[in-house]
Amino acid sequence: MSDDLWKAVREYLEQHEEAKAKARGRRGPRSRLVDAILVMLLAKPMRAAEIAGILGYTTRYISSYLSYWKTRGYVEYESGLWYLTTLGEEYAREVLDRESRDRFNEFAAVAQRILNSLPDKAAINSKREARPRRQAGPPLPFIAGLKGKPGNKQQNKGLTASCALDVIAEELDEEEAEIMRFLLDHYAKWGTTYIYLDQLQEGMQADFQWLVKNLRSLQTKGFIYIYRDPRLGMRVGMSKKTKDVLEACSAGLDA
Repeated sequence: MSDDLWKAVREYLEQHEEAKAKARGRRGPRSRLVDAILVMLLAKPMRAAEIAGILGYTTRYISSYLSYWKTRGYVEYESGLWYLTTLGEEYAREVLDRESRDRFNEFAAVAQRILNSLPDKAAINSKREARPRRQAGPPLPFIAGLKGKPGNKQQNKGLTASCALDVIAEELDEEEAEIMRFLLDHYAKWGTTYIYLDQLQEGMQADFQWLVKNLRSLQTKGFIYIYRDPRLGMRVGMSKKTKDVLEACSAGLDA
């Protein structure tokens, strides 16, 4: 990919980030790792090595994130400890609120599935006609080694995506794997091998500099492509290399 196109990618994401910043009144972190770091600092001031040990990253890697967000006014450093500024604390509490809502929605979905699985559901409310059960959601990662049931296309897509990630994982670092996992989950849910760049950034809540760096690395390794759509913007798609892995996994599940 040419340097001009990568420059266009950066400009596109910067514009998208600025638009979101104006909408929420300020520019804040868009990385799940940064969210995790700031939430930990909400509990107490900590050393970078302590944060790194808990989250499973190197101290140098965590320090680079902390140093960057120090320049943005979210954290400060004193006597070996990192702590939140007022701005950082406000953002960390927003993350906690958002995660609490997400967890509630997860438990509500589980509760609904339990209710739908009751064999005598029709007898509980005799005024309602019995309805067919809802289809189960996308398969969870721990069943990636199982065969898909014939006729269940959505489940097979999920198993195929999990298989593909297992196959390519050795060629990816942790950050690249995070992006490919999102792309493969998107494929499993919607059956499409591409997504627009602003949708990818929004869905991952990713810092645009972090995203561009890792997309470029994935493109270099041949797992993705980036296409500039004149009408709809930048599009990120799975390369032929990745599609071949998906096809091989699908064939294995059907065997």
